[in-house]
Amino acid sequence: KSVRARFARLGSDADFAELKERLKPLCKRTLRKQVLQYVKYTNRHALVQEFVPTAEEQRLYDLVSDYLQQPTLYALPASQRQLMTLILRKLLASSTYAISSTLDGLATKLESAAAVSESVDMLPDELPDNLEELEELADEWEEDENGAAQAERVRLTQEQLAELRQETAKLREFHTLAKSIIKNSKGEVLLAALRRGFAAAAEAQKNQVDATIQQKAIIFTESRRTQEYLLRVLERTEFSGKVLLFNGTNNDPKSKEIYHRWLKQHAGTDHISGSPSADMRAALVDYFRGEAAIMIVTEAAAEGINLQFCNLVVNYDLPWNPQRIEQRIGRCHRYGQKFDVVVVNFLNKSNAADLRVYQLLDEKFRLFNGVFGASDEVLGAVESGVDFEKRIAGIYQKCRTPEQIQFEFDALQRDLEAEIAEGQRDAREKLLNNFDQDVVEKVRIQSLDYLDRFEERLWRLTRHLLAPYARFEKREYSFTLERNPFPGETIHPGPYRMGKNVEDANTYRVGHPLAQRLLAQAKALPVQPSEVIFRYPERGTNISILQPLKGKSGWLLCVHVTLTALETEDHLILGGVTDSGEVVDSAQCRRLFDLPGEEKGGLSLPSDTKQTLEDMAARQMQEVLNAISTKNGAWFDTEMDKLDHWAEDRRASLKTELDELDETIKETKKAARLAPNLPEKLEHQRALRQLESKRTEAWKTFDEASREIDRQKDALLDEISRRLEQKREREPLFTLRWTLS
Repeated sequence: KSVRARFARLGSDADFAELKERLKPLCKRTLRKQVLQYVKYTNRHALVQEFVPTAEEQRLYDLVSDYLQQPTLYALPASQRQLMTLILRKLLASSTYAISSTLDGLATKLESAAAVSESVDMLPDELPDNLEELEELADEWEEDENGAAQAERVRLTQEQLAELRQETAKLREFHTLAKSIIKNSKGEVLLAALRRGFAAAAEAQKNQVDATIQQKAIIFTESRRTQEYLLRVLERTEFSGKVLLFNGTNNDPKSKEIYHRWLKQHAGTDHISGSPSADMRAALVDYFRGEAAIMIVTEAAAEGINLQFCNLVVNYDLPWNPQRIEQRIGRCHRYGQKFDVVVVNFLNKSNAADLRVYQLLDEKFRLFNGVFGASDEVLGAVESGVDFEKRIAGIYQKCRTPEQIQFEFDALQRDLEAEIAEGQRDAREKLLNNFDQDVVEKVRIQSLDYLDRFEERLWRLTRHLLAPYARFEKREYSFTLERNPFPGETIHPGPYRMGKNVEDANTYRVGHPLAQRLLAQAKALPVQPSEVIFRYPERGTNISILQPLKGKSGWLLCVHVTLTALETEDHLILGGVTDSGEVVDSAQCRRLFDLPGEEKGGLSLPSDTKQTLEDMAARQMQEVLNAISTKNGAWFDTEMDKLDHWAEDRRASLKTELDELDETIKETKKAARLAPNLPEKLEHQRALRQLESKRTEAWKTFDEASREIDRQKDALLDEISRRLEQKREREPLFTLRWTLS
């Protein structure tokens, strides 16, 4: 309670600053505008596809809207009235197919309720299947912080039953009308919208050098029924056979066929995660990338998928929540997108409220154009977007004339402009925008084919150890494992490749079982003191740190140290010396091993040189210990701060409860004094005694909590004392004589 009270609305600057400080160790966010110097982001452009409902569609819209504006509705439990009104309006705007099944479900619920003379306490059974985001919407639209009260079934009077049956008849009438509308004017212009969108998307792709023009579109809808309807529409066009559904179940025959084909294609590779739902999503995305032209997705199903190979986004249904729209477009307009992204939005030209909603989303939130999309300052002005969505829903619910709609949207726009202006003034202090300018200087985006130094070393080791077992490609970081080097262990034969976005082979990385096994084998190899001649590259690579060592020789020691304290850490201690007595530091020693070299055979290490190397290793070891001690000290401070914050929140929560009890006691005393007769005064006094007993127990709980906090601190100190007892293990790995030629 205390955390919610202090931080839910961030009413004061002090609370804002404290929450920012608490989140700083956990959240680090990089905004597009901060890395434009290094990363090329594309633009987004908007197209509007207008449509005009038919007379029958408009009649259905008016009938359902009038119905939703009635003060009492038996089909919608009072505790779920706002949520269900929003849902019905979403489905009504989506398609007649979306609203039809829900109207049928509502009527069926009322008929069941009438049969037992009880009120409705549940949503229609088909609704979760039709609207996959139902659960998320229900969480967002909770009536209060403790959640909406659950509807209870109550007995209905004869008068109420008569009203219920009249409402059922209306719903049946609406359902019949919706079911009779086969062609939706919105769906009839879908093909035209796609052709316009594809033309604009192709134009964006032409600006890219050496780009292969590809035709890909993702269509967003909020209803499964609408999704199925759009599939039927597109299967009658030139896109027949090129359309894919993507939803929460993915149980249609085509999705199953794609999934089984994908499993067969990737059998024996680590592409298969073992999770059917994750593998199904991966299979459908791969199919969309390689074969399909259009993917029709529901809101909930599309969360978390990356589609930067597609640059046409179609909002067939446009949410009122700007955060949701930004997330939709972000599926395609993200890092890795090569082309400008085209966003097509459907707009009911006959609906004054729809026109004003789109105007706000486009002009005030700036969702559909530019490089950045909606800025954090603008989206932050409406927080999660749910409050804005509720304001919109309220306007639809209470306004019946164009004049009322105009008045309410003007008021909303004025409020929104003030909130956005305030957000822009505070932009540099926003909660998650803690981007350190020093980080900007360190950001360097390399090509996707680049392998860092660590992976390069793994590659060299792999080529050396797998030479008898694999066939290596000369120009690519890939190989084909022809036989298992570790009989008895499960190692898949076939193609392997290093790097990102590997689709046609096993992804070879340090965490792969084969790599882990090779590393263990290499570590176990016996190493005797020997001489290695490293060759400095003649051209192409400049390693400035090794320049002073060119033409020199010396000795080098490598020791593996394991330290166990707060956690187990492994360190490589590297130290060297030239024949003239110059120190070769750890960084120089490490870079030597990035060079090609040739082993010349074994030799013995002079005793005086051995002592020099051991002394260097001891000094490095002390430096490592000092760094770990500093790090552990910072960790200790952080843990103590966490404990202090927890204690503060715990005490504040208990204090809030005590204050509430004090206030209730005060009101009860006042009621007792004002009671007109002795029985009522006696009743109030009994209630007062119960409250005072409860307050006494609350004080005891408060005191016990304070002692528990102290015990927790003592336990933390004891635990840290035990864990600071460091254990050290030292394992000499090798000593060698080196020459840099």
